[in-house]
Amino acid sequence: MKRTRSPLATVLGVLGLVCVLVLGGGYWLMLHMPGTSFRGKPPPLGAEGEELRERLHRHVRVLSDEIGERHYWRPEALEAAADYIEGALAEAGHRPRRQEVPAGSRVFHNIEVLLPGAGDADEVLVVGAHYDTVRGSPGADDNASGVAVLIELARELQRAELDRPLRLVAFVNEEAPFFGSDAMGSLHYARQAKAEGWNVVGMISLEMLGYYSDEPGSQFYPFPLDLFYPDRGNFLAFVTHLGSRRLLHQAIGEFRRHATIPSEGLVAPPQMGEIHRSDHWAFWEMDFPAMMLTDTANFRNPHYHGPSDTHERLDYVAMARVTEALAAMLESMAQR
Repeated sequence: MKRTRSPLATVLGVLGLVCVLVLGGGYWLMLHMPGTSFRGKPPPLGAEGEELRERLHRHVRVLSDEIGERHYWRPEALEAAADYIEGALAEAGHRPRRQEVPAGSRVFHNIEVLLPGAGDADEVLVVGAHYDTVRGSPGADDNASGVAVLIELARELQRAELDRPLRLVAFVNEEAPFFGSDAMGSLHYARQAKAEGWNVVGMISLEMLGYYSDEPGSQFYPFPLDLFYPDRGNFLAFVTHLGSRRLLHQAIGEFRRHATIPSEGLVAPPQMGEIHRSDHWAFWEMDFPAMMLTDTANFRNPHYHGPSDTHERLDYVAMARVTEALAAMLESMAQR
């Protein structure tokens, strides 16, 4: 996940949010979500859940510890990460393909698998996670956690009977200095989808899914969101802008039907800069509905973008619960 916008842009975003909330209907538009967030003590994972937890941990450990920093200035690490993701997706029963993404004098790759649909083949759902890091960080939460969940979603859904096709993509070059540039993997992908006339009915960005805490005061927000949301960082956040409100409502409603982990949703005005901070932004640029799933990054995780963003700090039980619920959510969203 890239860094926040300038202080001025943040202030303007907050003012825009306050205006929307103050004006009639703001609460209903932005904060009201379908379904009910999970509360209480979750059941044990079970044998399959424990195996899932171990696989998630292995993916994150390999990417963040064995490979480490993954960015333009360590091209061999980016290539090693692409090789690992490709191999893990193949081991999960898929045939991944590479899409070249030029960046300066180098060429990197998005890694994609297609889960074909049997019915509405022209209505595409895209799920993506970036696998690069900022310089100076091993990027366990940002964003080996999202990639690990992406790989395991491919495994969980490998035999699912879908109407709409699902495209699962590991994107390169989301972090600075490539965010918003021609070398940004998700923007390269979204532009191709637009040029080829894809009917993308929804894109979901998996952005930092591994850091959770039940401690009071472990969750922070830009004002005035702190007036409406819990102060414990134990939930998965669903975030989008007003133009993709329908997609978010469908997603969080289905997630809550299956989840054993809390969830919160936000439909914000585009002036709120923090909501742009991942690969879903690239799909907004192409006028596709898109949203982000996140543990809220620097609003919860004190190790964000630092050398201490390491694999042992993440909660793999919570990640397993998230993955199981997301698989059920996507299977439902891919039906007619």
